[in-house]
Amino acid sequence: MRRLNFLADEPWDELDDNDPVRVRWFGHPFGADVLGASLRELRSGCPGRWLHMHYGVEEMFFVLAGTPTVRTPAGEEQLSPGDVVYFPEGPDGLHDFSNPTDEPVRLLAISSKRFPDVVAYPERGVAWVATRHPERPVPEGGDEGIIARFDLPTRP
Repeated sequence: MRRLNFLADEPWDELDDNDPVRVRWFGHPFGADVLGASLRELRSGCPGRWLHMHYGVEEMFFVLAGTPTVRTPAGEEQLSPGDVVYFPEGPDGLHDFSNPTDEPVRLLAISSKRFPDVVAYPERGVAWVATRHPERPVPEGGDEGIIARFDLPTRP
């Protein structure tokens, strides 16, 4: 058994004073191969980014604190602590989060970790393909995999 406390204030794996989102990864320290999890904190006033979807991963988000706004192609909806939202892979899973409030938001994110994964950002016209998790260190002598960006085809 491996254990950590995901509610502890430290350490944050992705922490930049200029970024309104900070992230703590859980699957990596455990060496999980199939299941991914992270704590995401959206600081006060965190703007939305771009709708995105995965081909290879499904995601579920649990609202632990705050009232984030989730955006999908159907529109925006405010969530509350205790709410759970699920996004399947592909176009039905397009989503983005923001925090227009004065209080921080904390989301527990759970996902499958199948590779290759393609993350598409239709509003930006780009996608990424990865044969390994980009935030996970490559073991010594391990396969570095492929992480590549490509432009999405435009519709006439």
